[in-house]
Amino acid sequence: MAEIVNLITLEEGVKLITTAGATVELVENPKDGVWVFAKYVIHPDDPSLVGTEDMFFAQDIMEVLK
Repeated sequence: MAEIVNLITLEEGVKLITTAGATVELVENPKDGVWVFAKYVIHPDDPSLVGTEDMFFAQDIMEVLK
């Protein structure tokens, strides 16, 4: 089982991999550790989402890209 990413420490601009396989860029972080707003950079199943923003919960984030 993958560990949950600590959202509190993430800064705007960091890129993340979601459980859906999408790459997103963090655009707003309320720093509550529960959710963040991010913009799709890559979405393998629905390219029309690229450039749009969505809310992501901690369990939706698999990895922080370095």
